[in-house]
Amino acid sequence: MRFPKQKVQITHEINDNLSRGDYFGVFKLKDKILDNSEELDKKVFGDLLSSTFIIGNFDDVVLIASELKKKGIETYDTLYYSLLALIANEDIYQAMSIIKKSIILNAAEVKELRLEGGANYTNILSYADNFPGFTLLLLIVNYLEGIIQESAGKIEVNREYLLFRFFDLINLVYELGYPLKIIQDLSAVMKIIFNLAV
Repeated sequence: MRFPKQKVQITHEINDNLSRGDYFGVFKLKDKILDNSEELDKKVFGDLLSSTFIIGNFDDVVLIASELKKKGIETYDTLYYSLLALIANEDIYQAMSIIKKSIILNAAEVKELRLEGGANYTNILSYADNFPGFTLLLLIVNYLEGIIQESAGKIEVNREYLLFRFFDLINLVYELGYPLKIIQDLSAVMKIIFNLAV
Protein backbone atom coordinates (compact mmCIF):
# COMPACT_ATOMS: atom_id res chain seq x y z
CA MET A 1 0.00 0.00 0.00
CA ARG A 2 1.36 3.41 -1.04
CA PHE A 3 1.89 5.97 1.75
CA PRO A 4 -0.34 8.97 0.97
CA LYS A 5 2.50 11.51 1.05
CA GLN A 6 0.57 14.20 -0.84
CA LYS A 7 -2.40 13.87 1.51
CA VAL A 8 -0.21 14.38 4.58
CA GLN A 9 1.67 17.29 2.98
CA ILE A 10 -1.46 19.11 1.77
CA THR A 11 -3.29 18.59 5.07
CA HIS A 12 -0.27 19.91 6.98
CA GLU A 13 -0.01 22.99 4.72
CA ILE A 14 -3.72 23.74 5.14
CA ASN A 15 -3.62 23.35 8.93
CA ASP A 16 -0.48 25.49 9.14
CA ASN A 17 -2.12 28.28 7.11
CA LEU A 18 -5.35 28.08 9.10
CA SER A 19 -3.48 28.23 12.41
CA ARG A 20 -1.96 31.54 11.24
CA GLY A 21 -5.25 32.85 9.84
CA ASP A 22 -3.71 32.84 6.36
CA TYR A 23 -6.82 32.11 4.30
CA PHE A 24 -5.17 33.28 1.09
CA GLY A 25 -2.44 30.70 1.72
CA VAL A 26 -5.13 27.99 1.77
CA PHE A 27 -6.68 29.38 -1.42
CA LYS A 28 -3.29 29.19 -3.19
CA LEU A 29 -3.32 25.42 -2.62
CA LYS A 30 -6.48 24.99 -4.73
CA ASP A 31 -4.77 23.42 -7.77
CA LYS A 32 -2.84 20.99 -5.59
CA ILE A 33 -6.05 20.07 -3.76
CA LEU A 34 -8.04 19.59 -6.97
CA ASP A 35 -5.25 17.52 -8.54
CA ASN A 36 -5.12 15.20 -5.51
CA SER A 37 -8.82 15.26 -4.58
CA GLU A 38 -9.23 11.46 -4.61
CA GLU A 39 -6.63 11.10 -1.83
CA LEU A 40 -7.91 13.84 0.47
CA ASP A 41 -10.36 13.89 3.37
CA LYS A 42 -13.61 15.78 2.81
CA LYS A 43 -12.65 18.31 5.50
CA VAL A 44 -9.95 19.64 3.16
CA PHE A 45 -12.57 20.74 0.62
CA GLY A 46 -14.51 22.59 3.30
CA ASP A 47 -11.31 24.30 4.47
CA LEU A 48 -10.50 25.36 0.90
CA LEU A 49 -13.97 26.72 0.15
CA SER A 50 -14.42 28.47 3.50
CA SER A 51 -11.00 30.14 3.12
CA THR A 52 -11.81 31.20 -0.45
CA PHE A 53 -15.13 32.59 0.76
CA ILE A 54 -13.54 34.47 3.68
CA ILE A 55 -11.12 36.31 1.36
CA GLY A 56 -14.08 37.30 -0.84
CA ASN A 57 -13.21 35.29 -3.96
CA PHE A 58 -16.84 34.36 -4.53
CA ASP A 59 -16.47 33.38 -8.20
CA ASP A 60 -13.63 31.04 -7.26
CA VAL A 61 -15.78 29.39 -4.58
CA VAL A 62 -18.38 28.53 -7.22
CA LEU A 63 -15.77 27.35 -9.75
CA ILE A 64 -13.92 25.15 -7.23
CA ALA A 65 -17.16 23.60 -5.99
CA SER A 66 -18.18 22.94 -9.60
CA GLU A 67 -14.84 21.20 -10.26
CA LEU A 68 -15.29 19.09 -7.14
CA LYS A 69 -18.83 18.18 -8.19
CA LYS A 70 -17.50 16.97 -11.56
CA LYS A 71 -15.18 14.67 -9.58
CA GLY A 72 -18.17 13.32 -7.64
CA ILE A 73 -17.39 15.32 -4.50
CA GLU A 74 -20.33 17.04 -2.81
CA THR A 75 -20.44 17.78 0.92
CA TYR A 76 -22.46 19.99 3.25
CA ASP A 77 -19.57 22.47 3.17
CA THR A 78 -19.14 22.53 -0.62
CA LEU A 79 -22.86 23.23 -1.01
CA TYR A 80 -23.01 25.75 1.84
CA TYR A 81 -20.14 27.92 0.61
CA SER A 82 -21.30 27.71 -3.02
CA LEU A 83 -24.73 29.00 -2.03
CA LEU A 84 -23.27 31.75 0.17
CA ALA A 85 -20.97 32.86 -2.67
CA LEU A 86 -23.92 32.99 -5.08
CA ILE A 87 -25.92 35.08 -2.60
CA ALA A 88 -22.93 37.45 -2.47
CA ASN A 89 -22.97 37.57 -6.29
CA GLU A 90 -26.76 38.09 -6.24
CA ASP A 91 -27.11 35.03 -8.50
CA ILE A 92 -30.15 33.43 -6.91
CA TYR A 93 -31.07 31.46 -10.03
CA GLN A 94 -27.71 29.68 -10.19
CA ALA A 95 -28.05 28.96 -6.47
CA MET A 96 -31.43 27.35 -7.12
CA SER A 97 -29.89 25.34 -9.98
CA ILE A 98 -27.26 23.96 -7.57
CA ILE A 99 -30.01 23.05 -5.08
CA LYS A 100 -32.04 21.27 -7.78
CA LYS A 101 -29.02 19.28 -9.02
CA SER A 102 -27.64 18.39 -5.58
CA ILE A 103 -27.57 14.72 -4.63
CA ILE A 104 -27.47 15.55 -0.90
CA LEU A 105 -30.30 18.09 -0.97
CA ASN A 106 -32.56 15.87 -3.04
CA ALA A 107 -32.22 12.78 -0.87
CA ALA A 108 -35.70 11.86 0.37
CA GLU A 109 -34.95 12.40 4.08
CA VAL A 110 -33.48 15.85 3.39
CA LYS A 111 -36.24 16.90 1.01
CA GLU A 112 -38.74 16.32 3.82
CA LEU A 113 -37.05 19.17 5.71
CA ARG A 114 -37.70 21.51 2.79
CA LEU A 115 -41.45 21.86 2.97
CA GLU A 116 -43.59 23.02 0.08
CA GLY A 117 -44.99 26.49 0.54
CA GLY A 118 -41.90 28.27 1.77
CA ALA A 119 -39.19 28.35 4.35
CA ASN A 120 -39.73 26.36 7.52
CA TYR A 121 -37.08 26.68 10.19
CA THR A 122 -38.66 24.87 13.11
CA ASN A 123 -38.25 21.45 11.45
CA ILE A 124 -34.47 21.93 11.24
CA LEU A 125 -33.92 23.01 14.86
CA SER A 126 -33.59 19.46 16.21
CA TYR A 127 -30.41 18.97 14.10
CA ALA A 128 -28.70 22.17 15.27
CA ASP A 129 -26.75 20.83 18.26
CA ASN A 130 -25.38 17.63 16.75
CA PHE A 131 -25.17 18.55 13.05
CA PRO A 132 -24.30 22.26 12.77
CA GLY A 133 -22.93 22.04 9.20
CA PHE A 134 -26.08 20.28 7.98
CA THR A 135 -28.24 22.78 9.86
CA LEU A 136 -26.48 25.82 8.39
CA LEU A 137 -26.80 24.39 4.89
CA LEU A 138 -30.53 23.77 5.28
CA LEU A 139 -31.11 27.21 6.76
CA ILE A 140 -29.50 28.78 3.69
CA VAL A 141 -31.44 26.49 1.33
CA ASN A 142 -34.70 27.50 2.99
CA TYR A 143 -33.65 31.17 2.89
CA LEU A 144 -33.02 30.87 -0.87
CA GLU A 145 -36.24 28.97 -1.54
CA GLY A 146 -38.14 31.68 0.32
CA ILE A 147 -36.42 34.39 -1.77
CA ILE A 148 -37.18 32.62 -5.03
CA GLN A 149 -40.88 32.36 -4.11
CA GLU A 150 -40.97 36.05 -3.26
CA SER A 151 -39.25 36.94 -6.54
CA ALA A 152 -42.16 35.32 -8.39
CA GLY A 153 -44.26 38.22 -7.10
CA LYS A 154 -43.53 41.88 -7.67
CA ILE A 155 -40.61 42.09 -5.23
CA GLU A 156 -37.31 43.21 -6.73
CA VAL A 157 -34.58 40.93 -5.39
CA ASN A 158 -31.51 43.13 -5.05
CA ARG A 159 -28.62 43.38 -2.61
CA GLU A 160 -30.59 45.45 -0.08
CA TYR A 161 -33.47 43.01 -0.15
CA LEU A 162 -31.16 40.00 0.29
CA LEU A 163 -29.54 41.70 3.28
CA PHE A 164 -32.93 42.57 4.79
CA ARG A 165 -34.05 38.92 4.44
CA PHE A 166 -30.74 37.69 5.90
CA PHE A 167 -31.34 39.86 8.98
CA ASP A 168 -34.81 38.29 9.14
CA LEU A 169 -33.25 34.81 9.00
CA ILE A 170 -30.90 35.56 11.91
CA ASN A 171 -33.72 37.10 13.98
CA LEU A 172 -35.94 34.11 13.29
CA VAL A 173 -33.38 31.48 14.31
CA TYR A 174 -32.66 33.52 17.44
CA GLU A 175 -36.37 33.64 18.34
CA LEU A 176 -36.74 29.90 17.70
CA GLY A 177 -33.93 29.13 20.15
CA TYR A 178 -31.16 27.96 17.82
CA PRO A 179 -27.75 27.51 19.49
CA LEU A 180 -25.56 30.60 19.76
CA LYS A 181 -22.94 29.00 17.47
CA ILE A 182 -25.44 28.84 14.57
CA ILE A 183 -26.41 32.50 15.09
CA GLN A 184 -22.74 33.54 15.28
CA ASP A 185 -21.88 31.60 12.11
CA LEU A 186 -24.75 33.19 10.19
CA SER A 187 -23.79 36.65 11.47
CA ALA A 188 -20.15 36.11 10.40
CA VAL A 189 -21.04 35.01 6.86
CA MET A 190 -23.57 37.86 6.54
CA LYS A 191 -20.74 40.36 7.20
CA ILE A 192 -18.65 38.77 4.44
CA ILE A 193 -21.49 38.45 1.91
CA PHE A 194 -22.67 42.03 2.32
CA ASN A 195 -19.26 43.55 3.10
CA LEU A 196 -20.46 44.96 6.42
CA ALA A 197 -18.10 46.70 8.80
CA VAL A 198 -16.88 44.34 11.52
